[in-house]
Amino acid sequence: MTASPRLQLASIFTAYAAAGLYWGAAVASAPAFQAISGMTEAGFGLLLTAQTIGGILAMQALGRVLHRVQALAIPLALAAFAAGMLILALAQGPATLGLALFVAGGASGALDIALNMRVARIEQDLSTRLFNRVHALFPFSMLVTSAVVGLLREAGATPAMIFPPIAAAVLASALLEWRAGRHQRPGEGARAGGRVRLGGVLLALGALAAMGATMEGGGHVWAAIYVERELGAGAAMAGFASAAITLGLTTGRLIAHRLERRLRDMSILALFALVALPAFLLLAAGGSPEAALLGYFLAGFGIGPVEPAVFRSVARRHGEASRGRALALATGLAYLGYLSAPPLLGRVIESLGWTAMYGGLALVALAAALIARAIPPAR
Repeated sequence: MTASPRLQLASIFTAYAAAGLYWGAAVASAPAFQAISGMTEAGFGLLLTAQTIGGILAMQALGRVLHRVQALAIPLALAAFAAGMLILALAQGPATLGLALFVAGGASGALDIALNMRVARIEQDLSTRLFNRVHALFPFSMLVTSAVVGLLREAGATPAMIFPPIAAAVLASALLEWRAGRHQRPGEGARAGGRVRLGGVLLALGALAAMGATMEGGGHVWAAIYVERELGAGAAMAGFASAAITLGLTTGRLIAHRLERRLRDMSILALFALVALPAFLLLAAGGSPEAALLGYFLAGFGIGPVEPAVFRSVARRHGEASRGRALALATGLAYLGYLSAPPLLGRVIESLGWTAMYGGLALVALAAALIARAIPPAR
């Protein structure tokens, strides 16, 4: 029996919010994780890549069979996510911390493509548009959670206290989605399996996902450091910088949702990328911390609609049998952007300075707009 539309919508929004709970808590708990690891900044940064590596491996594996296990994919990914959080709560030393990050990152990667597959299915079944709305909820949930966890840590809370309640909330989300999505069955064409054609359009969409991730990851990672160390602001203003990007991401996706009935996905992506371009140029020019906050908000506003537009376009261009693999490819390229952006842009800062780094991101925004305009409409 098919679950009601209201239950399906409530479940998918809850799942995106649950993912934001983890990432918000993880960002705010980074200093505690480093203390648990006992490692220097360089070593700890390398340890954090376990999340991305786990995510890439899990999504590629799940992508091959996702069309066959749609009813179980999200609940199982959320359950694995909760398990990773419990390991994280118990971690002592770099080995167990690395294992926890690998498990949580793997579950997050699997969850990413399973959620995008589910959203595409709901959009089709209910004749609605969801991608920008659910992707707007994720950074908002992350922002609120990171603020709350920061206050809890200041009051003396440790990861062992913070992550078990979050794991419980994630498990509750898994139970809700098991009830809401258990009606899903592969269609006749999906049972036979399907291959992904690595054509120019799919690779271009994957490149756009990587560009969006590079701009988002580069902005988030370096924002607080730039405002505090380069512009001479205090720690509070530095914290607002990352929050400004997150608010921009949410706002941009909500505005993009309003435009979807008038413009196709790639037109929206190109339009918003052209907002990110002057935002990065504003950051490259330096100036006051207040101007930087405006630049970060506008950058997030322009970057926000990139990945929802890519994932919807990928989903619409592939049948049910090949959709999981196609989403896994695009999402995997996005993860590579998140993985490579911090060290690559750090090298640019060290060699050429902050102006060159933000100028480079402005060029990425321009390239994204041009590529999006060149991609033909989906049939």
